[in-house]
Amino acid sequence: MTAIDVVRQRALSEEIQDLYARTKAKVGEEDLAHIRAVSAYSKAIDARRRELLRSGGPKAVSRAVVLEMLYRLLQFSELGHNIIHGSYDHLPNAGEFHSDRYDWDFNVDIAEWKVMHHEGHHPNTNILGRDHDLGYSVVRAQAGQDWFGHHALQLLLVGGATPFFTQVAPFVVSNAARQMTNSPFFSVDTLRVPAKVAYRDTVRRLITEPRAAGSRFLPTLLGNHVGGVVGYLAVLFLVIIEHHAGDVEVFPEPGPDETRDQYYTRQIRATRNFLRNDKLDSMLQRILEEEVPFENRPDFRIFYGGLDTHVEHHLFPDLPPNRQREIAPQVKDIALRHGLPYHETPIGDTAALLVQALTGLSVPVGERENSSPLRLLKQPLSLARRVVAGAKYRMLPDGPYLAKPRWYNVPTRVVATQELADGRARLVRLERPHGWDDVRWDAGAFISVRVEHRGESLVRQYSLVNDSDGSDTMDICIKRVDGGRVSNLLNDTLNSGAYVTLVGAPASTGGLIMTEIPAKSLFVAGGVGITPIISQLRRIARERNASEPGAEPAERPSDTGAEPAERPSDAVLLYFNRDKQSTLFEREIRELGRKVGIRVHLFTGELASATLIEQLVPDAHERETFVCAPSGLVDAVRGYLTDMGQPAPLFHTESFTPPELVRPVDDGRRYTVTFRRSDRKVEIDGATTLLEAATRAGISVPTGCRRGLCRACVTPKLSGTTQNEDSGTEVQRITVCDSLACSDIDLDL
Repeated sequence: MTAIDVVRQRALSEEIQDLYARTKAKVGEEDLAHIRAVSAYSKAIDARRRELLRSGGPKAVSRAVVLEMLYRLLQFSELGHNIIHGSYDHLPNAGEFHSDRYDWDFNVDIAEWKVMHHEGHHPNTNILGRDHDLGYSVVRAQAGQDWFGHHALQLLLVGGATPFFTQVAPFVVSNAARQMTNSPFFSVDTLRVPAKVAYRDTVRRLITEPRAAGSRFLPTLLGNHVGGVVGYLAVLFLVIIEHHAGDVEVFPEPGPDETRDQYYTRQIRATRNFLRNDKLDSMLQRILEEEVPFENRPDFRIFYGGLDTHVEHHLFPDLPPNRQREIAPQVKDIALRHGLPYHETPIGDTAALLVQALTGLSVPVGERENSSPLRLLKQPLSLARRVVAGAKYRMLPDGPYLAKPRWYNVPTRVVATQELADGRARLVRLERPHGWDDVRWDAGAFISVRVEHRGESLVRQYSLVNDSDGSDTMDICIKRVDGGRVSNLLNDTLNSGAYVTLVGAPASTGGLIMTEIPAKSLFVAGGVGITPIISQLRRIARERNASEPGAEPAERPSDTGAEPAERPSDAVLLYFNRDKQSTLFEREIRELGRKVGIRVHLFTGELASATLIEQLVPDAHERETFVCAPSGLVDAVRGYLTDMGQPAPLFHTESFTPPELVRPVDDGRRYTVTFRRSDRKVEIDGATTLLEAATRAGISVPTGCRRGLCRACVTPKLSGTTQNEDSGTEVQRITVCDSLACSDIDLDL
């Protein structure tokens, strides 16, 4: 095996993190000297711009506009954008270039920028509904984005906003930031900050500076206005290039289980570098050399810092741009060796891509029709549905615009429903979502359903009544529960054509999974616990019929316990209910007993006992046993079978009722839980879960099993240690429902 073969076998994340560690270790005084020189150059450009406006004619004003554009580019690229990412924070002599101290001369509020950019855009790059930089929540620049009414006029809207873009910029940032907390845009709290930023800049550049120029008031006013518009549009244009239009991709929400390899893959696929235009650069550089004398002038690429190396910036956001440029060839090599695209587009071509996107995506075509928009005309009902929903600013639950399948928080359509047990339960048949045709699950699998109820996001688990070979749909049975919020709501509201949200694909990881049919088996069900059991019985019946087509055992009463004349699989079912009306699937169960040879025993109002089991199933201790029932019945049957001598590995059960959390005795220690995104803090003891802390702080977190299995409440942990990490294995994403603090904790909530 060659050295190259060894490298190729390394995980993508390992290679990227190794490159980062080696490069980060180099960052030091040389980098600080570089950024100090860039900052001084920026100030010299701005000073010369003002001189030209005060003393020159039309040519001087036009050159001042160019210098203003370059100043804004420099403030955003090599300077502010990267400094605010903390490129130099770890250096003891960072001084004014520390992210908490830098005075960024750019029309944004730094706190809101950090929310929009650091918390929203970088972790969620090009994730639909999560990355609010994608189209800046205004423009539709990717076919996978939902279409809304104003997109029909988006080219006109962009054109109309252009003369005022210096003032518009802070509102764009605020709009994206407020969506992180679902705050309304038209409110005093949202509009106060951007209005203050826009007012301060407008007064300084369009009133104070022109007035100070005296007789040069109008040229200064004009130069400042045009220069500001051109400068901010240049920044916007370069930023839009990176993640919009063309061959970069958009993604559905990956969910809490996205791996590091998948994260880096998404960053690479969603991001583009641009190739500079030498002719344009030479022209601008000549103007700089003629107008701005500067000793040891930095390389012209500083005006694109972190933008023409945007792939590197997204992989390593806190590396200085000069280091990103240094390692770009290595990043390209890593990407290509792992079969990933490394997007590089000439800057001239990107303008055409963006114009095409603004015009072509002003109509409601999705990724599947984007290459041939006229195909949508052949689907008038689908087109009308999209237009009506977009005009009402309502997202279509089936997500018709994105071609990629969703795997987390997936809306799926209800194909049909049927009342069971005199209205005490409802059988719900769910359509497989787009892209799920090859999804497989075993008998005994379950799905997690998310429901929004009175401001809470609740998750519940429901067993599938068929394995994937037994049905083209995903069928669940939901029984009413006294005081139940989710089950009763679904029974009352689910009808054919409605949509429910699945947290993820079916889980074949529970204790009741039957991967192979045992030679001898015992099934014990109580109430709605029959739902995973019926899927196992149906599999037995299906495979029996497949192996012996047309063969049936001699008929017999199903409850007598008499042996059938022929029984290809030795299976017994004990099914307990409070009353006959509560029995689910009774007719089918009796048919299975009559035709397949499963020994079926149905009980109403009778409790399981050791005597009953020994009488009906004397060899129960030798059988592979599957039990799904209320916890009392499960524990009782387990005890009976253990006393009969059954080995523990033969007993299989699953309950969606969470076990009791073991809480330590209060030892007086207190921990501070900081919710970064909500800017709230709560002090708790070591026996309070982080979910309870969030509730105390007024923060809503999706909840489900409350035992860390459904993963509905997974949250990024920014710092701190929980009881589940005491072994020394630190994790970055935790289930807050079953996590107790062992130190101060910072959560991304």
